[in-house]
Amino acid sequence: MRILLFLSLMLCLATVRAQDKINLMNGQVLEGQVIGQSSLEIRYLVPHKHKRVERAEPTSSVFSVVDSLGHEKVWYFMDTLFGNDYTIPQMRWFIKGEQDARKGYRPILPALGGFVLGAGLTMALDLEVNSLLIPPIYAGAMSFPRVYVTRGSITDPNMEGDPIYATGYSAVGRPKRVVRSLLSSAVGVVVGLAMNRYVIDPSRNP
Repeated sequence: MRILLFLSLMLCLATVRAQDKINLMNGQVLEGQVIGQSSLEIRYLVPHKHKRVERAEPTSSVFSVVDSLGHEKVWYFMDTLFGNDYTIPQMRWFIKGEQDARKGYRPILPALGGFVLGAGLTMALDLEVNSLLIPPIYAGAMSFPRVYVTRGSITDPNMEGDPIYATGYSAVGRPKRVVRSLLSSAVGVVVGLAMNRYVIDPSRNP
């Protein structure tokens, strides 16, 4: 009898912990208890301060909903009029590329380059107000080069070299690189301004 009660309790706990998953088109995954699905929106509950709060996500931004038992309802459909150019299997690869880039893409060299450029130009040219132009110009330039997959960030080796996966990876990796480049070059400018004011200028004018 005690074994049955223990098993029942464990089953209840597992049911409570199990969450539905809402797979978004941008690669993000939302978890909660889905309470309604329609062609307009997906409504779900999430815990918040000892209670559950209802939220909604437009269905147009949702790829699929997977319930706690693993059953999937796919809301994405291929329709070029809506900009949905990929088939459902292709879109899965695209989203996988987004997810891998979100977790594993590391634009280290562009970030280092931004810092060096921001600090170097500011000090070399003795810039002041004009130094504020460096971060947006550099970040804008970083939106053009190809995004390369960071070593070790591919979760499925079969995806390596697939153009649709690479497109999804780039869709997340490029804006991440732009933001990191903007921040790093801004930090470099601040360091350059500080060096000019407290080190270089005083040495020129003792």
